[in-house]
Amino acid sequence: MSNKDLFCPNWLYEVSVAITVHDYLTKDYSIEMIAKKFSEGLSEEYKDIPVEEISKPAETCIRFMAEIQGAEFEAHERANHFIHYRLKFNGIKGPRKLKTLLGSAFDGDKQKKYNEESMVKDFKAYCFALRSGTVPKASSGWSIKNEEDLGFYKDIIGKDFSLDDLL
Repeated sequence: MSNKDLFCPNWLYEVSVAITVHDYLTKDYSIEMIAKKFSEGLSEEYKDIPVEEISKPAETCIRFMAEIQGAEFEAHERANHFIHYRLKFNGIKGPRKLKTLLGSAFDGDKQKKYNEESMVKDFKAYCFALRSGTVPKASSGWSIKNEEDLGFYKDIIGKDFSLDDLL
């Protein structure tokens, strides 16, 4: 069964939404433009993901971070720490192995395990845990763009916007 017949893994969906948040906060692109890049890129590998499934939770996360008072981390840093955490760790199971003997973390799921509500919930939970210092965070200067073994996902992350996207 090819990945095109499967759904995007939850962790990869959450990383994509978090990168949308991060790039919106650090670059001069709209949420919709960035979300479209991930929607189209992931939809080439897995079952279609509408742009709204990425842009709406990204906007909700940005609104949530705007409400946080006296934050230890800037909003873009929180998003980057979350990206690092979801890429490197499989929740309470420990470190994520991107490539295993029998497959890859990029293998699709038979059932849709991701949704907007759980993504926002996971992001908020991570932000509160980050504040209390109970979750790992990215080292200074870490960026997903410098990671190896990301396969097709590295191409999606590195894709530049065309003139048509800017209009």
